[in-house]
Amino acid sequence: MTDTLVVMIASFLGLMVIGLPVAWSMMAAMLVWVAYGDNWRFLPLAAERIYQGMDAFVLMAIPLFILAGELINTGRITERLIHFANVVFGWMRGGLAQVNIGASMLFSGITGVALGDIAALGRVFIPSMVGQGYTAAYAAAVTASSSIIGPMVPPSLVAVIYGSMTGVSIGALMAATLIPGLLIGLAQMTLVGVQARLHRYPRVEMDRTAATVLRAGGHALVPLMIPVIILAGLLGGLMTPSEAGGVAAAYALAVAILLYRSMDLVALGGVFSRSALFSGQLLIIVGCGAAFSWVMGMENVPRMVGDAIASWEMSYAATLLVFNAILLVLGMFIDPTTVIILFGPLLSAAAVQAGIDPLHFGVVAILNLNIGLLTPPLGVCLFAAERVAGCGLLPLMRATLPFLAVNVFALAVVVVFPGLSLWLPSAMGF
Repeated sequence: MTDTLVVMIASFLGLMVIGLPVAWSMMAAMLVWVAYGDNWRFLPLAAERIYQGMDAFVLMAIPLFILAGELINTGRITERLIHFANVVFGWMRGGLAQVNIGASMLFSGITGVALGDIAALGRVFIPSMVGQGYTAAYAAAVTASSSIIGPMVPPSLVAVIYGSMTGVSIGALMAATLIPGLLIGLAQMTLVGVQARLHRYPRVEMDRTAATVLRAGGHALVPLMIPVIILAGLLGGLMTPSEAGGVAAAYALAVAILLYRSMDLVALGGVFSRSALFSGQLLIIVGCGAAFSWVMGMENVPRMVGDAIASWEMSYAATLLVFNAILLVLGMFIDPTTVIILFGPLLSAAAVQAGIDPLHFGVVAILNLNIGLLTPPLGVCLFAAERVAGCGLLPLMRATLPFLAVNVFALAVVVVFPGLSLWLPSAMGF
C-alpha cells in the first residue's frame, strides 16, 4: 500500500468523522490524492468520472422508485395497507406491534427505503402503541427494526445500486432478496410474540368477520399490485428496472389522483421537489463514489484485496464468516449506499474468487448493511425512530438489542442456507 493511498483513505475517514457529508469527503480525498501524489494530470478526469458514475440508464430507477414512494405517502395509500395489516395480524397478542411489522413488510414492498418506512409508518404506530400501554422506546424499537425489511423486499433501491456497481442482475437480486426479507419479518414477529406473552401485551380488538376481511383485502389489493407489477415486469423480462420504476410511479399517480382522489394536482409540486432532492443526494454519492473507486483502481486496490484474501487460504465457510464480519463493521460506521459504492465491487470480486455465488453474496451484503442501520454510531434508523418517539437514545438501544439478536440469527440462516436466496431466481430462470 503506497503512502499516497494511505493519505487519501485517512483524509476520507477524517473528513467523515468531523461531519463532512460523504460525497464531499470523497471528493476532497481525491483532491488530496492528486496533490500529495503529484497526480495533477488526472485532475481533469475527476469531473468526467463523477459524471460517468451517474450516467447509467439503470440508475434512472432510483428517482422513479423514490417518486413512487412519495406519491404513495402523499396520496395516503398507506392507510389502506395499515388497515389490512390490522385485520391480518392484529388478532395476535402484542397485536399492534405485530401490525407494525406486518405493515412494514407490505409497505416496504412498495418503497424499498428504510427511512421512508419510518417516516410514513412511525408517526402512525408509535403514538398508537404508546396509547395502548407500550413504552415509547419499545414502540420505536419495533418501528426501527421492522424498517430494515424495506431494502430487502422488492423493489429495493439498495439492490438497484448494488447491481449497478457489481454487474449482478438487478432482477435476479430482487428475486433473491425476497425470501430472506420475509424471513427477517417472520423472525421479528416471533420475537414480538414471545415478548407479548411475557409482558401480556394486548391484541387489537376489531371486527374480523369474513366480510370485513374480504373488504379490507379488496381495499388493499390496488396498492399491493405495485410490487406485483414490479416483480412480474422484472422477473418476466418485460421491463428493465428503470421502466419498472416508471410504471410504479405512473400507477401510484393514477391511484392517488384518479381512483382514490386523495391527492390533488397542487400537491405534485411538493412530491416532485422532495423526490428530486432525495434522488440528487443519492446520485451525487454514486457519482463521487465511482470516481473514488476509479482512484482506488489506479492504486491497484482490487488486486491487493484479491491477493490478500487468496494468501489467507481459508475455507469457504471461513471466508464467508470474514466477509460477514467486514460488512457488519462497515455497516456500523457507513451508510449502505456508500459501502456498496466504495467496497461492493472489491468484495464481490473477492467473494467470487473465493467460490461464493455472486447473487448469494449480494443478498448477504445487503442484509448485513441493513442490520448496520440499527447499530451505533451511524444507526440512522435508530435516530429517525427516536426523533419520532422522543424516548431517548439509550432506552431505544436497550429495547432494540433483542431485535438485533434475531436479525443476526436470520442473517446466519441466510448465510448457512444459500438456497433461501438462490431458489427463487433459479425458478424464475435467472
